[in-house]
Amino acid sequence: MVKTLQNQVQWFGASVKGPLHKSENRPNEDAWEGICSSFGTAIVVSDGMGSKPNARTGARMACRAVWSALRHWGKVNGSSPLILLRLVHLLWGLQVLPASEEDSAATCLFAVVVPSGELLVAKLGDGIAAIRETDGKVIVLGDERSGFSNQTTALGVARSTKEWSVITRPSFTPGSAVLLATDGIADDLVSERLSDFINLLTEEFGCMQPAVRWRSLCQELRNWSTPKHLDDKTLAILWHKKDDFEDAS
Repeated sequence: MVKTLQNQVQWFGASVKGPLHKSENRPNEDAWEGICSSFGTAIVVSDGMGSKPNARTGARMACRAVWSALRHWGKVNGSSPLILLRLVHLLWGLQVLPASEEDSAATCLFAVVVPSGELLVAKLGDGIAAIRETDGKVIVLGDERSGFSNQTTALGVARSTKEWSVITRPSFTPGSAVLLATDGIADDLVSERLSDFINLLTEEFGCMQPAVRWRSLCQELRNWSTPKHLDDKTLAILWHKKDDFEDAS
């Protein structure tokens, strides 16, 4: 990746256990990861299906599978998104072994900016994946503008890559951002305020030092404003900083 672009494409995120899992003494069944490597810069979010006995591992392995799939996919110039999705399914299925895929079902949402500057965002299952463009317009995957149809599904449930929603953009312009979040957050977001929410995250948390940012974001998620919220909460942001924010970490 061109050094300037690599420095400007930033990511952060956080995940906290929800009140329900705290009361039941169960672990957080969400997972997320941010990655910067030779294939580009990426974020991934996953929510293990709570009814499944291996949900926590399923979510963690979804993040690992996306990282591994991107590493292999990025070695072939011009490789299609379809191949990437197939790799994610294959690698996730191997990584949840010896548990069954059905017992490990998990959603999978990811976004990657490749060295050429192209953006790819993909979503399988519940949660939200949204692109905020430089003019403030927000595109949510699952709308008619997305590349594939989407329905309630997950790794371990889906039988075809057609169940994914995918959007690609030829460039990830300065001021653009991608939000990925599990349904513990997505279900409470108001579509008319989504652009403001993403903007708040990048402006308020983007300039913080990573350790301070993570603690502050976790605190915000634990103090989620929706009354009687129960679910685990996970979000990740991928954004291209404008020039006047180049020195922020």
